[in-house]
Amino acid sequence: MEKSEVGFWNRSKGVILVGVVVVAVIAALFGSLFASNSWVTVPQGYAMLVVDATKPDEEKVGDPILGAAAGFYLDGFKKIIGQQYAVLIYYATDTYEDTIPCFSSDQLEMQITVQMRWQLNISRLKALYRSYPKLDYEQTAIDSIMEETIRLVTKNFTALQTVEFRETVAHQMETQVFRKIAEEPSLEGALSYLRFDLKNIAYPDQYTKAIEEKLVKEQLKLGAEFERERILILANATAQEIILKAEGEAEAKIIVANGTKQAIQMILEASGGDPQNATRIAELYLWVETLRQIAPNIDKFFLFVGKDGIPILIPAEP
Repeated sequence: MEKSEVGFWNRSKGVILVGVVVVAVIAALFGSLFASNSWVTVPQGYAMLVVDATKPDEEKVGDPILGAAAGFYLDGFKKIIGQQYAVLIYYATDTYEDTIPCFSSDQLEMQITVQMRWQLNISRLKALYRSYPKLDYEQTAIDSIMEETIRLVTKNFTALQTVEFRETVAHQMETQVFRKIAEEPSLEGALSYLRFDLKNIAYPDQYTKAIEEKLVKEQLKLGAEFERERILILANATAQEIILKAEGEAEAKIIVANGTKQAIQMILEASGGDPQNATRIAELYLWVETLRQIAPNIDKFFLFVGKDGIPILIPAEP
């Protein structure tokens, strides 16, 4: 073989080898690209729907794949050319909170802050996605339901009633919101474990001040009534005590008088009917009784007996 032919053959082998390497590199790149586009990671609390535009409408959305999970769930080629993609939906506990301007039945403006929590029903994720491809059901449906319902409820109460019957107001809001969500076709069965909370009712500053003043006056009134009842009870108890004490003293005196009367009658009977002896014995009896009664305080008096037998008590110097 001539040198020119050998050189040509060597060059041809080099070109073929380079071509093979280039093809292998391109194939590896495309394989890696397809593999990377096929691989999907689904975080905890999320569900993934695979949407395939090449399939009929009723089959475009696949069944949900729940996280945490990872795998080759997509067709890499279809994803590259835009015929297939994955949608992640957060289905665990989600929260809506907003402050809604409302009016009471007496046309006082209030700022109502409400909060609602829920979870998505996994079996209804496909239907929810079909109704809301942008997954904007919270902004589109829940927000409008909340605003409309809360405003309708507050129109049934005066501003003062929203203060006095707050629990009733909150219960009506919760009942009506849940009913409206259940009746909304695009959300049918999608939301579960619903929780509603009326967090705050904010009134204009002037009205809030008036309510505070009213509450203070009511508390003062209740305090005054309580004090009045307390004084009346104490006064009544004191009066009853005085009455009972007076009745007791009166009864004691009657008992003593009756006892003295009976004693004198017995003395008269013992005297044999002699008036002079009876009188003297009665005097002695009264003397003894008098001395018995003053005996505990005898150190406070000086006792003298006059010529006519009349006792004289003179207070001792302190």
